[in-house]
Amino acid sequence: MSIEIFDIAERLKSLHKSSDPFELAECLGLRVRFHDLGYTKGLYFITRRCRFIFVNENICEELQRIVVAHEIGHDRLHRELAKLGQLSEFSLYDMTSTPEREANIFASNILLNDNDVEELARLQYTSQQIAMELCVPEEMLIIKMIDMNERGYRFRIPYIPRADFLGR
Repeated sequence: MSIEIFDIAERLKSLHKSSDPFELAECLGLRVRFHDLGYTKGLYFITRRCRFIFVNENICEELQRIVVAHEIGHDRLHRELAKLGQLSEFSLYDMTSTPEREANIFASNILLNDNDVEELARLQYTSQQIAMELCVPEEMLIIKMIDMNERGYRFRIPYIPRADFLGR
């Protein structure tokens, strides 16, 4: 499934000539709304055939980009679950949940380019340095590196991200 997720993300970026999650959401007809969501960072929601991404207005812009990319992943990969009401905030960003893990893989492929990650690794940057350079949490980078390894790369993974890294 990881290769399929990569292909879906790459086609989306190529079709719309953008890797900006906000631009992609607009191109896809997703309505992005900002609200005070308390501890929740974001939600994907469908009502009356309208698709929404709700983003917590109290989180930083970098995290908002990650949340929107993650929720686009649900739109592309799990729309039927959302229609049935089976995506809940209780499992939000839980890497042990298949839909959440897949949405995180999708987000990592929207936000991070294979060539950028490979080049910085070749320059012997640590995973923490690469993540800082590419403006993502280290856990998001590691998800990308694990995905790249499944596609034939040979990164040494420093650790497995906590299951709830984005929900913290």
